[in-house]
Amino acid sequence: MGWAAMLAVAAGALAAVASAAGTCNQWAPCHREGFCDANAMFCMWDLCDPKKSYNSTSCWKPEGCVDETVKFDKSSDAVAIKSYTGDPNANPFVSIFEPNYAKIEGGSLVLEMPYDAKNDRGFGSTVDGTHTLKYGT
Repeated sequence: MGWAAMLAVAAGALAAVASAAGTCNQWAPCHREGFCDANAMFCMWDLCDPKKSYNSTSCWKPEGCVDETVKFDKSSDAVAIKSYTGDPNANPFVSIFEPNYAKIEGGSLVLEMPYDAKNDRGFGSTVDGTHTLKYGT
């Protein structure tokens, strides 16, 4: 294994688990459920634990309430959280579970829960708004 590959493995190890002190490092600044990383699954405002993150600005701040109508006419209106770049205007909703069973279809947000006959159960879908929501229909 070359030095570049070893460095990548080491960086991944640093990013994966929070330190014994319970805080994250600058390369993986956001803390969630005992782990640290730098993507939306860890840094999004409602998922990130600011007390255990690298510093006070590590967790993404909520965008605040907005007067918004989402028509669900673009596939980008609800994206998988791994695809979310942090721009709530481009992606008003994110699907937070994997596998992702949320989709846009015919002007509607569709949340599926397919039945898994082998395990005799279903697994649903959930979306989070990327703006703070006070009320709506």
